[in-house]
Amino acid sequence: MQNMGLIQSPLKSMEKLSLTSVDFGLCPKMKYQSYNFFSFFPVVIAPQNVQLLKTMEDSLTFSWDQVLDADYYLLSYYPIGHEASAVQVQVPKGQLSYEIPGLRPSTKYQITLHYVKKGISSNPEHLQARTVSATWVTEEMENSLEVEWENPPTEPDYFKLRFSSPQGQEKEVAVPKSSDPKSRYIISGLKPGTEYKIIVISVKNETEGKPSVVNGRTGIDSPTNLKTDRVTEDTATISWNRVQAPIDRYMVSYTSTDGDTREIAVGKDQNATTLMGMKPGMEYVIYIWAEKEGLQSKRATTKAETEIDSPTNLVMDQVTEDTATISCNEVQAPIDRYMVSYTSADEDTRERAKGGQQSKRANAKAVTEIDSPTNLVTNRVTEDTATISWNRVQAPIDRYMVSYTSADGDTREIAVGKDQSTTTLTGLKPGLEYIIYIWAEKGGHQSKRTNTKAVTGNQGCQGSFPTLNFRVQMWGPAWTLLSLITSLDLVTLPPSRNFNTDSPINLVTDRVTEDTATISWNRVQAPIDRYMVSYTSADGDTREIAVGKDKSITTLTDLKPGLEYIIYIWAEKGGQQSKRANTKAVTGNGGQDGPRKVTAVQEHTTTNSLYGLLLLRGTCTIREFDSVLCFLFEIEIDPPKNLHVSDVTQSSGVVTWTPPAAQISGYTLTYETPDGTSKEVQLGPNEQRFILEGLGQGVRYTVYVVAFKGDRRSRKAVNTFLTVAFLYPYPADCSQTQQNGNATSGMYTIYLNGDAGTPMQVYCDMTTDGGGWIVFQRRNTGQLDFYKRWRNYVEGFGDFGLDKLHNLTSSTPIQYEIRVDLRTSNDSVYAVYDFFQVASSKDKYRLSVGNYQGTAGDALTYHNGWKFTTWDRDNDVALSNCARSHHGAWWYKNCHLANLNGKYGENKHSEGVNWAPWKGHLFSIPYTEMKIRPQWSSNEPVLGRKKRSQAGKRKTTMA
Repeated sequence: MQNMGLIQSPLKSMEKLSLTSVDFGLCPKMKYQSYNFFSFFPVVIAPQNVQLLKTMEDSLTFSWDQVLDADYYLLSYYPIGHEASAVQVQVPKGQLSYEIPGLRPSTKYQITLHYVKKGISSNPEHLQARTVSATWVTEEMENSLEVEWENPPTEPDYFKLRFSSPQGQEKEVAVPKSSDPKSRYIISGLKPGTEYKIIVISVKNETEGKPSVVNGRTGIDSPTNLKTDRVTEDTATISWNRVQAPIDRYMVSYTSTDGDTREIAVGKDQNATTLMGMKPGMEYVIYIWAEKEGLQSKRATTKAETEIDSPTNLVMDQVTEDTATISCNEVQAPIDRYMVSYTSADEDTRERAKGGQQSKRANAKAVTEIDSPTNLVTNRVTEDTATISWNRVQAPIDRYMVSYTSADGDTREIAVGKDQSTTTLTGLKPGLEYIIYIWAEKGGHQSKRTNTKAVTGNQGCQGSFPTLNFRVQMWGPAWTLLSLITSLDLVTLPPSRNFNTDSPINLVTDRVTEDTATISWNRVQAPIDRYMVSYTSADGDTREIAVGKDKSITTLTDLKPGLEYIIYIWAEKGGQQSKRANTKAVTGNGGQDGPRKVTAVQEHTTTNSLYGLLLLRGTCTIREFDSVLCFLFEIEIDPPKNLHVSDVTQSSGVVTWTPPAAQISGYTLTYETPDGTSKEVQLGPNEQRFILEGLGQGVRYTVYVVAFKGDRRSRKAVNTFLTVAFLYPYPADCSQTQQNGNATSGMYTIYLNGDAGTPMQVYCDMTTDGGGWIVFQRRNTGQLDFYKRWRNYVEGFGDFGLDKLHNLTSSTPIQYEIRVDLRTSNDSVYAVYDFFQVASSKDKYRLSVGNYQGTAGDALTYHNGWKFTTWDRDNDVALSNCARSHHGAWWYKNCHLANLNGKYGENKHSEGVNWAPWKGHLFSIPYTEMKIRPQWSSNEPVLGRKKRSQAGKRKTTMA
């Protein structure tokens, strides 16, 4: 057998090793004998628990676990990128640590460790570590680096500081020596995401000392100008300005108000993306940041509210002349109400729902029956004529039909043109009452009938009346006289006198968006042709629109964002105008969330005209020119005045008014909600005040007060008010948010110390142990890496950071408790500490906790009083950096019993998500949650709680 080759397969320790022959140069058609060879020999497993113990400027010290029967250890090391300069050292088997001397400062080394047993080398265990420098970078910002170094024992005159980028651009500055043990300097004007080489040299008598070298990388700059360009029911398109630094990717996170969070990666060259799978009618908080090799920029944030999805399957079930029953499938989005708009041939009505948002519209068609003429009135009656008027129908018709029947049974019927709204009935008999009917016709269809009554005049009529306010309406050949009469001497009224039409009152702005404003008013009592609305912006643009005489609300469109508008309204009849009422409104800017309430500015108009006449028991005679006319008039009760609602709370309000001049029997007070629900109260004639109780929270109410005497009623005095929506307008925490009526867990805005200028987005747990918890840490997927630098933990790479925890727990008078929830697939435990506080950055965010209670075991008391440590900021007392060796960040001591920011899913000793009293150091807990709330906010639901720690007597451990 010639040229036999052997192939060796790598096997595990003490496993059978198979050697396979590979033969070359064999002759054809020749018979050969083959052999199988097997050999058994041990393989030494890799070293275990290799840890860095100490880092110095020129040395590294590390340790490992002992392996029995090892002959010795082989250690090799070299600066990364310079493998050819590797050095190998043999370490005796009884030695379990080693210090590598003579290294370069601020240099990263690759270290490899083998065991050797019976001449066989184990698999290697690798470790990377960096030597420190007498100079170090303490703060890495986007455009600056803060450098710090120890002053040498010999007193230098000053220091030279040189810094250069990878492109070779070098600068030098002179830095004076500090009187402190350390000197520092901030290098500014640097490029984001760039590594700089920094050299510090002490200078004395123009002689330079040994240079100290350190490398520092500026932080990645943040994406800017993040905005939402387009939103649909389930998507949102966002755009941003790209960063300057070289990066690997952008990360986008978006969280709905119900707590659902998604995270996606976006290519480094993109500046826009579309977020998918969103829920309709939901507000989302959107974050974007840049990443480069595990480093993150600060986050930019914006908000987007998805559109409400539309009702579907809209059908008409039943239609009459003035009603239509409809049904539809419900929407998915959380909404306040459904709005139904129905459009006639000549009129379009639009409504909005839920904070200025509306879904796309579903529509259907229905043909209603012909509507009836409305507001049929008798305008002028003589001995043998009666002039009537009405509001025309909305339906297309052929004609109107008028029928009038006298008290003695004589009936006549006439047709009136479809475009008319008035006609004169002739050939009437003097001194008789007539019943008048009017209806509309289309083909063979008729509307319902509307009716009124009229009494024709005698040749003369006269009477006497009490000395009270009353109204009289008189007609002449070509003019109309309307007057408030306060005298019995009717004959002396001047003919052809002009009197005013009353003006609209209670003009208010109900809802304002960026480009619309909805206004409402109380209608005038006089018969009019129309309302006119004029609105002028602050930049002088004026528009004028006509509004139907029966309307009391309209929406002004095409307004300009962020401008103040002055709005006027008046009534018109023929060529006459009423006085004007006015108010103001300021349209919203693009960043404003939802409509704003605008305080109305009203013009109170006093008029000498009153309307709405009814028949009285008397008549009078007034001569105008040569005609003798007969008039019917009624004494009217004037309405209550100065109706106000004050002392409004969440559930009550005080209504006050000024009584009318007329003698009355009492008042009817009615208050109703926007959905039409109303309550009515009868009050005595001497009442001028009433307390409304049992009102809904954050509900707009309309209050009406009517004076009455017998069966006669005054006009309504009207006012609206809004009950207080929240007990805490600016809740300081989730407990106050819960007391405001929010019972669902999710994202909410709280305000530090209740200050409107310090909003914070937080997730509130409203169910666990009575609710009201601010959740500041949750781990359940492992998607987010918690092995981050100091700055990330200070600012927060979720919704919370150390700075916010300090501000919340130390900068307010509220004292907090903390709860830790831990879960596996089949078990759950908790730990509650009755005091929790995080100190300031000056004190390295030192932890303080109180008394323990729970089922998880006490792990935090060990960490009480200790400062926070990250891989780049070592504040613990261990020889090594606990954050580095345990792959986390925490209030480490030496090192931990709890490591809830450890590596997710890592079951190596002390490197995973650990809570030692429950699962030890070799089990990574799959679900953890840390949350805080004010003490006493839960009404003591946890096992009757023990006596709490006092802030002045809590446990402390000196660092």
